[in-house]
Formats: sequence, structure tokens, C-alpha cells
Amino acid sequence: MRDVMAALQRQSATLAEHPLYAFMRDSSVEPRRRLGFAPGLAHFVMTFADLYAFVLREEPARDRYQELVNAHTYEDGGHWRWFLADLGKLELDPYLSFSDALRFVWSDATVRIRKISYEVCRLGLGASSLHKLVLVHCIEATGALTLRYAAPLGEAIDRRLVYFGPHHFETEADHTLEDDGVRAELGRLELSPDLSRDLLTLVDRCFAVFTDGADELLALARRELKKTSDKEP
Repeated sequence: MRDVMAALQRQSATLAEHPLYAFMRDSSVEPRRRLGFAPGLAHFVMTFADLYAFVLREEPARDRYQELVNAHTYEDGGHWRWFLADLGKLELDPYLSFSDALRFVWSDATVRIRKISYEVCRLGLGASSLHKLVLVHCIEATGALTLRYAAPLGEAIDRRLVYFGPHHFETEADHTLEDDGVRAELGRLELSPDLSRDLLTLVDRCFAVFTDGADELLALARRELKKTSDKEP
């Protein structure tokens, strides 16, 4: 299992070099514009509440690994409320007809973000509890990376921001999966060669789909920045 976790860390380091995060760190761009991709996360954020509740969670838990998965689904399952509240504070919550909102969420501009949700569903349905646990670790790693760069932006924009502010980022460290004892427990787990290869493939697939999503978020942010620039005298 140590090899699997090491692969997850390597993939996280590679993803951290994505141009999306360079854009989020670009001090020449006003902080609010650097979070211009936020509406594009709608499908991802709202669907994951269901994925955690109906795909990854099992009650009662079949084993220790499922217990850890369940704990995480309860810890993260309500964060969509923070997301919805923050959209208004970011001035990214325009009044749209219901049909126009649906057109945006299911538009060509957000197709790769939607694929993240569907791929996680595909990988999680009927999976073993250990596969689900590694899947959750991948989701957490990619999410923590985005929140690391979003938190200072959120604090600069509006201290009331929660999803995109420091509070969300700081709560990630309090999750059950981040507990030193849990990490040590997983580090001692010995895997068969076949299972190890299977989980390594799972890590690679997860980061590939999240990287595609990051490409799309960057495109959305740049599009919104251009709209703003075009409106300025």
C-alpha cells in the first residue's frame, strides 16, 4: 500500500504543475477573476454529494476500509452548501432561467468536468472497499490541491467565503483519512502484486480525468477574464 500512496503523491505533485494553478497564483489578475471558473464546478460539487451517499457509502460497513470510506463521506457530504453560498459572494450567481442554468451545466464548456463525476461513479460502483478507499484518497488529494490555492484568494475577496476560503482548506486536515494513525495503518498493509497493479491503475485513471477537468476549468477562467476585459473601457 505504501507504493500506492507514493504513486498518489507523485501524481499530486505532477498535477500541481498544471497551468490552472499558475493562473490561480498570478498576482497580476484580480483575485475574483482567478476564481472565475467557480460556476463550472457545479456539476462536480453537486454530484459528489450523491456519489458519496449512494455509490461510495455502505451501511453497515463490510470492513475497516469501508468504515473509513463512510466516515469520509459524512465529513465531506455537505460541502455543496458552502459552494452555493459562495457563488453569491463571488458575484458569480446571475439570475438565469432554469433552462439556461441547465444549458450551462450540461454544455460543451463543462463536459470534461462532468466526466469526472461519471468516471468516479464507474470506478466506485460495485468496487471493493479498498478500491473505494483509494478512490476517496485521489478525490481528496486533487481537491486539497485546488483549495490550497483558492483559500488565499477567497480570503482576499471576502472573509465570509467558506467553500473557497481558508475554512474549507483547514478542515481538510481534520478528516479521518488525514489522521496519523490511519495513515500508519494503511502504510502497513501488504498487497498482492495483482491488487497493487489494479490500485495503481486506479490512481492513474483518477488523476487523468481530474487533469482533463483542470484543463477545462482554466479555459472557463480565461473566458470569464476575457469577458471582463472586453467590458472595461
